[in-house]
Amino acid sequence: MMAVASIRSVFAGRTFAQIGLVWLAFVALAAIFSPLIAPFDPYEIDPIARLTEPGWPHLFGTDHFGRDSFSRALYGARMTVLIGLGAVIVALLTGGLVGMLSAYFTRLGHVLMRGVDVLMAFPALLMALVLMTLLERSVMNTIIVIGVVYATTTARILFGMTLKLKGEVFVDAAVCSGAGHASILFRHILPNLVSPLLVQASFIFAFAQLQAAALDFLGLGLPPEVPSWGNMLSEERIYVTRAPWLLIFPGALIILSVFSMNLVGDAMRDSIDPRFKDDIAGV
Repeated sequence: MMAVASIRSVFAGRTFAQIGLVWLAFVALAAIFSPLIAPFDPYEIDPIARLTEPGWPHLFGTDHFGRDSFSRALYGARMTVLIGLGAVIVALLTGGLVGMLSAYFTRLGHVLMRGVDVLMAFPALLMALVLMTLLERSVMNTIIVIGVVYATTTARILFGMTLKLKGEVFVDAAVCSGAGHASILFRHILPNLVSPLLVQASFIFAFAQLQAAALDFLGLGLPPEVPSWGNMLSEERIYVTRAPWLLIFPGALIILSVFSMNLVGDAMRDSIDPRFKDDIAGV
């Protein structure tokens, strides 16, 4: 009940953020129960039903192989959630650790953060493309690459916040009590970083969808046989004039998911940062 009350307080008066949260809940349910919801096998080829317009029983129509686009979109939600969560975990673990260690150990920080600065000089998509060209197309490699790309911004954020917390009184008290470096970092500093980490995770999840779709569209992301919204766009772009619904539906799903995640992230940020608590409600 307390968790429900806290969620209500975060989204109270934020109509668009509430709608975004509901949409993300639908995406999560579609990802979990897609084998039960999907009316067709997403891999089943039906040449007779090739490029069928949206209607019954093919709600989103069919692609150039006769595969049901609605079923493939449902299974694509699985890839959306899997890549998003995986990228968040990789980015927070690697970037968070680098940022905290760099702030706590000053000499080490001079080396690590200069490396982070170099990586941040490259556009996110460009760095992802370079890394993917060195690896084979797979779900795991896509997660790792996107996570590494956004680990740099996470490291920079955690570096600044850890540097500030390092000078707080409770850290001095822990040092005086004989606490070791690991205890200070993970028992005293890390708990104070949980809230901003949650906000950062929401934005990483959102931008991971854009990066994954871009990589799929350029042919460097998931294998082409894997149902994903990016692969659907990539495969059907040549039919944009003959069957525009094949691009409209997956494109709309990507836009709605990214926009909803950003709205949820904004609501979480505003609830955590007191400077935004009195902002205009209903945004």
